Amino acid sequence: MPLLWSAATRGAVVLAECGEDHRAGEVLRIAQRILRKKPTPGWEGERFGSLRALKFHVYSTLQPESLPGPSSSSTAREPILWSFCCVYDVDFPEIQVRFTRAYHLGSTQHSHAAARGFLEKLALMSDPLRSTEAWLHGGTLAAQDSFAPTLLQRMEQASSGGRLAMVSSKVDEVRSIMSDNIELLLQRGDQLDGLDEKASNMNRMAHAFRRRARDAKRFQLWQQAKFGLVVGSAITVGVAIVVVPSVLAVAL
Repeated sequence: MPLLWSAATRGAVVLAECGEDHRAGEVLRIAQRILRKKPTPGWEGERFGSLRALKFHVYSTLQPESLPGPSSSSTAREPILWSFCCVYDVDFPEIQVRFTRAYHLGSTQHSHAAARGFLEKLALMSDPLRSTEAWLHGGTLAAQDSFAPTLLQRMEQASSGGRLAMVSSKVDEVRSIMSDNIELLLQRGDQLDGLDEKASNMNRMAHAFRRRARDAKRFQLWQQAKFGLVVGSAITVGVAIVVVPSVLAVAL
């Protein structure tokens, strides 16, 4: 699971946590480091190898009377610090692919934005719970039974959402490739139509050429026949002119 561990804390007290360590203790080490981080106005982060950790803070002005510590008015007005932490792999994808497309985030920024969204949702979900007895007064893992299943469910949803986002991205990529292929096929079809039209024109031109060739040959044969007829007639007339007088003279 790319999202490996998460926790909700009140100050230094871990109220609930969820996760597994299949990295030879690396997840536990980075989790302990992010829990020890002192709060700052922004986000706290840690890294260990390919793992990343984030912490998000929420301040509450409600101070429970039974919390241990000095009972002076200045202490009573101090806000409660709620923290939400997670450990994730750098390959943890953004649940919404549109952030990558819109802001051109790299893979690490992509995972970072997804982890931030996960922690912000935990903070919103836990808002009604932070006024309960277990959250206000409880010790270590006081909300484990009630909130750990929610942590597990949200972690699974976030990871599943990331996988769906990757599948959706692959589908979009395949759709783009198919669209390009369709365009190529249409262009090829247009080219084939053009070739068919050119072939048809060439066939018509060849047919017209053959017809003109037959007409020319027929005209040539007629010309030869006419020439032969004229020559034959001329020879016949010449022979008649020469022979007929001689025949008539002998007969007389």
